[in-house]
Order: sequence, then C-alpha cells, then structure tokens
Amino acid sequence: MIASYLLIVLLAATPILAIANLAFAQHAGALVAAIMLAIAARGPEAEIASTAPLLKRFAPAILIPVVWMVLQTFPLPSSLAHPIWSATSIALNDPLLPGRISLDPGATLRSLFLYLADVSLVVSTVILAKDRHRAETILFVLCAVTTFMSVEVLLGRLDLLAGMLPDASAPTSSFPAAAALATVANAALVARAIERHLHQQDIRNLASVPLWLGLLCGLFGIAAAVAAMASLARGTLLAAVGLGLTVIVFIAATRRLGFRSWPSAILFVVLVAIAGALAVQRLQSGDSGLLGLVSFAPEAAALAGRLLSDAPRLGIGVGTFALASRAYQDFGAAAVAVPPSSAVLIAIESGRLALVILAGFAAQLFFFTFRGAVRRGRDFFFASAAAAGVLLVFCESFLDASLLSPAVRIIVAVTIGLGLAQSAGRTSGLKR
Repeated sequence: MIASYLLIVLLAATPILAIANLAFAQHAGALVAAIMLAIAARGPEAEIASTAPLLKRFAPAILIPVVWMVLQTFPLPSSLAHPIWSATSIALNDPLLPGRISLDPGATLRSLFLYLADVSLVVSTVILAKDRHRAETILFVLCAVTTFMSVEVLLGRLDLLAGMLPDASAPTSSFPAAAALATVANAALVARAIERHLHQQDIRNLASVPLWLGLLCGLFGIAAAVAAMASLARGTLLAAVGLGLTVIVFIAATRRLGFRSWPSAILFVVLVAIAGALAVQRLQSGDSGLLGLVSFAPEAAALAGRLLSDAPRLGIGVGTFALASRAYQDFGAAAVAVPPSSAVLIAIESGRLALVILAGFAAQLFFFTFRGAVRRGRDFFFASAAAAGVLLVFCESFLDASLLSPAVRIIVAVTIGLGLAQSAGRTSGLKR
C-alpha cells in the first residue's frame, strides 16, 4: 500500500527533519500527512469502517482545539478580546477596528493547519496499523529511528563531532524527546519478543534466534536512550521515562495475573501520586508555577515568565508567542525567544484552562490504550507503548518545548495512532 510506504519514509526522515529548517520540516510533514490520509481513506472498507467508531470516541478531543483556534481569530467584544486591540483602535482613531483574542490571526490559522496535519497523521496511522504485519513494521522503524537519534546525541558529545550535530540541550530540541520515546518503543519490542516466544510450541528452547534478536535490539535501544538523556543531564526526564516503563511492566504483570479494568485506575492514582510528589519537590527547590519544572537556566525562562504573568485568561492566540515576546526582549536582541516548555506555551497562547482540558484528553487517551493493552491478546505491546508514550509526553510537556519540533510530533502521532489501531482485536474481549 502506497500510504504505508509514505509513512515509513516519513518516519525514516525524522532524523533529517530534526536538523532541517523548521518551516521546511513543518510543510514537508504536513504535505506527506495530507497525501497519506487521502490514500489511506481509499483503502479497504473493513479498515475504514473499524476506524470510524474509534474516531467518534475522541471527536471532542480532536474538535475542541480546532474550535478554539478558529474562535481566537474571530472578531469578539472588547471584554473578551486581547487588550492590544483596543489600544490599537485608540491609537489609530478607528473605533470600528475589530478585536480578537489572537494577536496575529494569520499565525493562529497557520497553527491550525499544522494541527490538522498532525491529526491527519494520527488518523492515517490508525487506518494503516489495523493490519498486524504493517503495525509490526511501523514499530520496527519507530524503534530504529528513535534509537538512531539517541546515538546521534551520544556522538554529538564527542569532541571529534562537536558542532556537526545540532544542540541537543536547547528547550525545543527534538533529541531528548526522541530518546525518551525510544525507551517505550524499545520496551515494546522486548515485550513483543517475549510474547512471541511464549506463544511458540517449544517455549523451553531458549536458543531461539527471534527471541534473542528482539531482546538484544530492544535492550540496546533502551541503553542508548538512557545514556543519551544522562549525557544531557536530564534527570527529571529520566524520572518521567521511569514512569513510562512502569506502565509497560505493570500492563504485562496485570495480563499475566488475569486482572481487568480496575488495575488501570489504581495505576493511574499511583502514577499521579508519584508525579505529583516529584513536581512538588521540584517546585519547593526552585521557582513556583509552571516554570518551576523547567530544566533550563532561570534566565532562559525569565522572558516567558513575564509573558505568562501578563497573558490574559483566554491567551494571546496560538502561534503568536514569537510576536508577543518581541515586546519583552531587549532592544536590538537578535536571538529569537523560545518557550521553555510546551505547558508554558499552551498557558500563554491558549489560557491556563487549556492545560486542564488537555490533561483530561490525555487521561482519556491513556485509559483507552491502557485498557486496550490489558484486554488485548498477544499484540498488547502496541497499545502499552502508546499508553506509556502518552504519559511520557504529558510529563515532558512541563519540562521542555520539544513538541514544537516537527520530528517529535511525527513520532508522537505515529506512536498514538499505532496504539489506537491495535487497542482492539479478536481476542480483546475474551476472558483469560
């Protein structure tokens, strides 16, 4: 299928997109995602029919960001619009100048286009990954790409190659996030190797080549990813990775013990308690608020802190951070301001309430993939990787701004689509 080949090529190109120009990477990824969706939508009727009920379940999570970004560009009463519009109206002596939430409606519409491209990639992956063999191929490529990016980080720390690779310690760098996602992808590869071996007739044959090949490849990927994050001194990110790996281990144990839905609630409470304890400890030792979780120098987050404190409750408009930050930079500053974390960016551009809504959507996605992994048959590792990936990405959104990278968004979209597609199957409803 042409769409599946395009998906493989797009995944394989993520290391290149990670070091390419941001605008080129965004437009290239959006173009390929649109073509994939157009081709995948013309695929077998059975795959399309099974995808529709799944997408209806997540329709609010998909549509609310679209509605909000469109609303930010519409003329609104002065009480809801950003104060800069009323000030501009007075300065220009134009009382009919419409006020909007967004400082730059054009930038918000461009962000809406990129968001729809990411949704197209998720939907295309769901359609394509309904086939188990295609899903396995996607998982293999996902492991190879993220492991390769982790190795790139390690090579970039060498004096011989220093400067040849992009700075992996920047807030918007895609390499720490790729390394974090490499751990859950390779953990799923290890789970696949063990599960396939347990379903063989001769499970006592420990000399099985597929078993050891899967174990060694998966463990090498995990080791490379952990080493990459350790070399970047990202201790908090390593703690988030530990939570993600805990999800996969817990799912495997739950399936073996024959439990069902209630362990997911227990796991969620435990993970939230652990993450909350880590967050409180970090906040007590540093700055307060969202900036207390950022793993970068305080001066790098100072500008974002001022923007966050001055942002209206409805935000300043998605995609307008760079424009608004110019008013807070020193005169003649050449460097382009970047947000210290994705959570800070969302709070500034969409309002703090948007963080609560997105957390609810993340919880819905986590519970769905977690339940699918527990109820699934021997292919549970796809959904377990997605559940761990959702938790990991949610935690990392408070640590850095890697979700601004097109390469990271591609990896996240494919991981989620893969897990959603394989969250239900012929054995998903059977009791053990």
